[in-house]
Amino acid sequence: MKQLQHWFQQHWKTVLIHASVWILYLLVNNFLLFINQLRQIELGQMFYTYALVAVLFYVNVYFVIIPCMHKRKYIKLMFYTVLLICAYVMIRYVLFTYVFPMLHIIDAYRKNYVMMEQFLPDSIWIACQYILFSYGYWFALRSVQLEQHKRKIEQEFATLERERAQAELAFLRSQLNPHFLYNTLNFFFSDALQVSPRLADSIMALSTMLRNVTEIGKQSLVPIGQELDYIRNYIKIQCYRFGDQLQVHLDIEGEEYEDQHMIPPLLFISLVENIFKYGDVYDNSQPVHIRICLSETEISFYSGNPKKATPNYTQGGLGLKNIENQLRIIYKSDFSFEVTEENNIFYVNLNLPLLGN
Repeated sequence: MKQLQHWFQQHWKTVLIHASVWILYLLVNNFLLFINQLRQIELGQMFYTYALVAVLFYVNVYFVIIPCMHKRKYIKLMFYTVLLICAYVMIRYVLFTYVFPMLHIIDAYRKNYVMMEQFLPDSIWIACQYILFSYGYWFALRSVQLEQHKRKIEQEFATLERERAQAELAFLRSQLNPHFLYNTLNFFFSDALQVSPRLADSIMALSTMLRNVTEIGKQSLVPIGQELDYIRNYIKIQCYRFGDQLQVHLDIEGEEYEDQHMIPPLLFISLVENIFKYGDVYDNSQPVHIRICLSETEISFYSGNPKKATPNYTQGGLGLKNIENQLRIIYKSDFSFEVTEENNIFYVNLNLPLLGN
């Protein structure tokens, strides 16, 4: 009872619309019959017969058409439709033969020969008529659902385009002249090499990162080796900054495939930067693990890190939801992206097929 009440609270507007349409149809249809045939309308007969065709209509829509069309069981659909017509004729026969006389309701089928000659064709025609109405209703309902789904996809694409445009604008605004920047960093590298090889290595790593991200941003797909070089240099700089305090372990398998496999740009980079933004990367007891595996058939990314209550820094980046939306556009449904949390450890597991395979 509670479930029925809850369902009615959610769908009362739909129920009201359907009831209004049936009442309007009933009034118009019987008014036309009254004008054409000049006879009184028997309210009792009208109530029972229209209730029966309404049941036929909704049973065919929700228990026959929708399940069978969803599973593409067309033969079963035809069989159930014929079965429904037969059931309707039988129930209508019982209604007119036994129920109406008990209720003293006058009906048009009085004699046996009339029953056989008129009742059966009338019943089959009425059943077929409302069966066709139910198919028309399903097609209209399906068309509305497809249109809503189309609009939802268009809105998601528009949102992604806005986010992409904002990201590109922010990236362009933050850029210095690349040639000036690289030349300056190379100058710093040359001077630092004579003073501190460690400092010089950090400058070279930073220069390589900036060059990679500038080149990556201009392409739709990049060799995964470019992303891995960025990640290696990114973690190297973090190690130079924090020394032994940093507890991040990077493991890469299948390095021979780095120049062969292509992925969307800034994908793994964003996942690694999220770890440094939201994760506790200094916990000796629970170090951060990042594992990237390349094989002949797929690319996988796994990470596990303790989660901090507040971010390490507030600078924005690509969120996990944005990353998943981009993956759906490029890979459709041919990927798995799982984000879980257990005992304050945040896990990301991403598996990608090879593009073009």
